[in-house]
Amino acid sequence: MKHKTNRLPVWFIYTLAFIIIAAVSFGALRATGHSTIWNLDGIAQHYPILKEFYRILQGTAHQSLFSWSWNLGLGADQMTTFAYYLVGDPFSYLIVLFPVHQIELGYTLLTILRLYVVGLSFIVLAKHFHFKPVGQIIGALIYTFNGFAFYVSYHHPFFLLPMIFFPLLCLTVDWVLQGKSWWWLGTITAAILVCNVYFAYLMAFGALIFLIIRYCDLKQKGALIPKVWQLLLRFLMSMVLALLLAAVILLPNVMAMMNSSRMGGSIFANNLFWYPEIYYRTLPDNLLTSNGNIYYWALIATSGLSLIAMIWTLRRFKRYLALNITLILIALGLLFPAVAATLNVLSTPSNRWLMMAQLVFALVAATLVDHLADYSVRDFLWLTGIIAGLIIVIWVANGYLFKFRQIQLLTYLIFMLFVWLFSLLLLKPQLAKPLRWGLLSLVMLNAIATGLSFYDDNYSGAPENELPANTANQWSKWYYDIADQYLHQHDKHFYRTSTTNDYYTMTTVGNNLPMLLNTHTISSYYSVQNGDVNHFNQQLANVQNSMNNPTSEADTRGSILSLLNVKYLFAREDDMLNHKAMPYGFQQLKTKRGQPVIIADHPVYTVGNGTGTAILKNRYALPLVYTQSSQITPTVFQKLTALQRQEALLEGASVKKAVPGVAKTQPKTATQHVGYKVQLTSLPVLKIPDLINYRLQHNTKHSQSAALGKQPLPPKEAANYAAATGLDKPSTKADRLLAQNQVIIDNNTEANRNGLHEMTSDVLGQQQTYALKLKHPKQVQGSELYLDLSGISTTFPDTAKRLNHYAMKAKFAGTPLPKGQQKNNWRTIINNPLFNAYTMTIKTSRGKTVYNQFGINNLSDYEPKNHLLINLGYATHLRKTINLSFTSAEKIHFKHVKVIAVPYAAKYRQQTTNLQKTGLLHQHVTNNEVSGTSVGAGKRILTTSIPYSKGWQLKIDGQAAKTQLVNSGFVGATLPSGTHRIKLTYRTPGLKAGFWLSIIGVTLAVLSGGWLMIKHHARQKAISPRRH
Repeated sequence: MKHKTNRLPVWFIYTLAFIIIAAVSFGALRATGHSTIWNLDGIAQHYPILKEFYRILQGTAHQSLFSWSWNLGLGADQMTTFAYYLVGDPFSYLIVLFPVHQIELGYTLLTILRLYVVGLSFIVLAKHFHFKPVGQIIGALIYTFNGFAFYVSYHHPFFLLPMIFFPLLCLTVDWVLQGKSWWWLGTITAAILVCNVYFAYLMAFGALIFLIIRYCDLKQKGALIPKVWQLLLRFLMSMVLALLLAAVILLPNVMAMMNSSRMGGSIFANNLFWYPEIYYRTLPDNLLTSNGNIYYWALIATSGLSLIAMIWTLRRFKRYLALNITLILIALGLLFPAVAATLNVLSTPSNRWLMMAQLVFALVAATLVDHLADYSVRDFLWLTGIIAGLIIVIWVANGYLFKFRQIQLLTYLIFMLFVWLFSLLLLKPQLAKPLRWGLLSLVMLNAIATGLSFYDDNYSGAPENELPANTANQWSKWYYDIADQYLHQHDKHFYRTSTTNDYYTMTTVGNNLPMLLNTHTISSYYSVQNGDVNHFNQQLANVQNSMNNPTSEADTRGSILSLLNVKYLFAREDDMLNHKAMPYGFQQLKTKRGQPVIIADHPVYTVGNGTGTAILKNRYALPLVYTQSSQITPTVFQKLTALQRQEALLEGASVKKAVPGVAKTQPKTATQHVGYKVQLTSLPVLKIPDLINYRLQHNTKHSQSAALGKQPLPPKEAANYAAATGLDKPSTKADRLLAQNQVIIDNNTEANRNGLHEMTSDVLGQQQTYALKLKHPKQVQGSELYLDLSGISTTFPDTAKRLNHYAMKAKFAGTPLPKGQQKNNWRTIINNPLFNAYTMTIKTSRGKTVYNQFGINNLSDYEPKNHLLINLGYATHLRKTINLSFTSAEKIHFKHVKVIAVPYAAKYRQQTTNLQKTGLLHQHVTNNEVSGTSVGAGKRILTTSIPYSKGWQLKIDGQAAKTQLVNSGFVGATLPSGTHRIKLTYRTPGLKAGFWLSIIGVTLAVLSGGWLMIKHHARQKAISPRRH
C-alpha cells in the first residue's frame, strides 16, 4: 500500500523563494534611498499617469475616464491616451487601496505584485505540460527573475503584463489543439486586447509561432488532433468572441491609433539592415549578465541553468525538436533589425519580443531539471567546450580584454557553480534528487545577482537613474514652484499655459506632471498622440515636434503660442534677470504694488531647476474658439513657407476644401531675409605659434613649468617656448601636419564664402565653431529671429579615422603613442560608437538653443531631420552675431542656411486683437463641452485650437452641423451670417458601438460558456456509471 507524502504546494515554495529574491533585490534599491520610479519615462509618464488614474478612480480629478481632458496637451481623449499604459491593467486599479500620500509606495508594490504573478502564470503552463514540482518552481523563478523582467520593473512596469498573459495564451492555444474548448482562448485574447493593443500585436506573433511549432510537434508524436478545418473554425470563433468582448475598449483605441502621430511616422528599423557592430559584440555577454549598456532592448540575462539546458536540448535535437527550433528562431531573430522592427509594429528595431523568449528559456531549464538522470559525460564535454568558446568570444568582444564589473564576475562564478553541480551529478548519479534542490538554491542566487546588477549601487550605476524616495510626490506638486496655484487664485477662466524652452532641461521629449496641476499645458508626452496636431506642427516646422510630443513648447514661437490660446508662460527667474529673449506680447505679471511676480524656488532634490518661476501673460492669445472671415485654400497654403504659414493663419483659416461664400485670401507676409557673413571663431592649429600653444596646453611630455592655462599665448610670447616644445627648428613633419590642417580650413572657408554650407572638423577631429555676422543688425530689432537650415546631411568618422585623430593629437603634441595606448584608444572607440547622433548649439546675446539629433540607437524618437527652423527669440535689443557649434559629427553640410526675421508690429497687434473680438461670448468650457455665442456679420469659418476628432459634435442654434478640419489640425466649421448659439460636445469615437458589441460578446460568452459547462457535466455523468 502506497502512502502519499505531504508535499508543500508548488505555489507556496515559489512564493517563499520570490519573497527572498524580491526582498534582497528591491530592498537593495530601497536601502540606497531610491524609489522604483525611473528618472526618465518613470516620472515623465508612468507615475503622473498612475496618479491621475488614482484621482479619476477616487472621483477627485473632476474627470471621467471616458471623456475629453484639457490636461493632455492641447486636449485629448482620456481613455484612448491612457489605454496604452493602464486602462486594461487590472493591477493599476488596486492603486485605489492606497492613501493619497502613498501612491509612490503603491507604484512599487504593484510592480512587485505584477512580477509575482508572472511566475504564477508560468506554473499554470508548466503544470499543463506535466513538469515535476521542482522543475515548475525553477522554471517559474527563471521566467520571473531575468534581465528583461528586472529592467522593465524599474523602467516600464506595465511591460510585465505580457509576461503574465503569454503563458496563458500558449496554454489556451494548446487546449484548442488538443480538442478542448476554444472559449478560454477567446476570453484570454479579449483580456489581452483590452490590456494593450501593442501587446496583443506582439503576442499574436508569439502565439502564431507557438501554434505552428506545437501543431507539428503533436503531429510528429502521433497525438490526436482535430482536423485542420475544425481547428480553423475554433480559432476563428475564439477570435470573434475576443473582438466582441474587448470592443468597448478596443474599438476606440484602434480608431485613435489609426489617426495617431505614429501612423506612417516611424522609420522602419531605423533604416538599418544590420545592427551596429557593438550590438553583436555585447550579445554573448548579455546571455547571462546585464552589462550596463542595453542596445536595442537586447535584454536576456537568463539563468546559467538555462544556458546549460540549451546545450543539453540542442544535443537531443529530434527529441526536443519544438524547443530547439524555437531556440534557433530566437537566435536568428536577434541578428536582424527587420525582425525586431516587424514585431514592434513595423517601427523601430526594439527587441521587446524577448519577453516571450524568456518563456522558452524557462521551459528549457525546467525540461533539463526533470531529466537530470539523462545528463551524460558527453553533455558535460560539450558544455566545457562551449564555455571555452564563449570565454574566447567574450574576450575578443571586449577588445581582447577581460574587464568586468564585480556583479558580472559574481554571475559567472554562480554559473561555474552550476557547472560544478553537474560534474557532481556525473560523479554521483544517485544524488540527482537532492541536486535538484541545490539547483533551486543556485537559481535563487543567480536571480539575486541579476537583481543586484540593476538595483544595488555597489554593483551598478542604475540606481542613480531612479528618483530618490518621495521625490516624485514632491515634484508633482512643485513642478512650477506652485506658480500654478497663483494662477488658479487669480484667473478663474479657461486658459492654456506653456514654458520657455529651457525651463527644465530633460532627456525625454516631455513630461506629464503638469497634467496633475490643471494648467492645460500644451506639451504632452504620450505614446498615442493626435495625428492632425502632429501634422499642424510639421506644417509650421516646429523644431520641437516629435511623435511622442507633437507640440512641446512650440519652440516658444510667439505667433504659434497665440494661435494655440496660450495665455500664460512659465519662465525661469534667472532668465528674467539675465534679460533672455521672450516671445513678443508676453509681459511679466505684476503685483498690486507693481512688482514683478516671482514665485520662490521650491527645491526638489535631483530634479528641480534651481531657480524661481516668473509668470508671463500673453496680451495677444487668441480665444479657444473664434471665427475667421477669410479662408486660405490648400493650393495657396502649400506654396507658403513654414514661417509664412504661421503668419497667414492670422489672416484666414486654412481649410482642406474651399468653403463657398467665404472670401479667399492671398496672405501677405512680412518675413524678411537677413544677410550675413560666416566667420570661423575657433582657433585651429595652422602656424608654428599655434603648435607651440597646443603643445603647452597638452603638456604631457615637457616640464610642468612650461604648461599654460586654457588661453593661448600671443605669437611673440609663444616663440619664447619654441625650444621647450621642440619647435625651435620645426621639422618637415611638423610643417606637413600644419599644411594638412590649413587645407581643411581653406576648403571650409571657400565653401562658406556665400553663406554657411559646411561645418567641419580639423585634422585633429576637433569640431570648429562659427559665427554668422549679421550685415544689418538694426533691421532685425523688434523681430523674432530664426535660423533656417535646409538640406542637412552629416558625415561621421569611422573607427580608422577616429584612431587617426588620436595619432594626430600625439603628433601635434609631440608625444609618443605606445602600442598599448593605441590599443586602449581602439577599445574606447569601439565601445563608444557615435550612432549618427549629434548636437548643434546656437547662441545669440539673448539666449541659447540646443538641438539634439537622436541617433540610430534611439527607439522612441528617431527622426533624422534634413530641415530645421530654429527660433532665436524676440528682442528689441541689437543682435549682431549668431554663434554655432556642434559635436560628434565630422562634418555637417547644408544646402542653405538663412537668417529670417519675423517682425511683430502694428499688423500683428491688429490681427490678433480683431480675432480676439470674434471669440465666443459667454464661453463655457467643461470636460466634454464648449459652448457660447458667436456674433458676426457674414458667413465665416468657426476656428478653434481644439485638436480635431470625429468625437466632437457641433450644434448651431440647437441644430446639428458638420465639423471640418481647419489649420491642418483643429476642429472647425462653417457658420452662417448672424448671431448663433454654438455648442461643441465630445463623445469618444467608437465607444457607443464598442459598448453594444461588447454586450453581444458578453451574451455569447455566457451562453457558450454555459453550454460548455452543461456538456462537461453531461460527459462526467456518462463516465461516472462506468467507473462504478
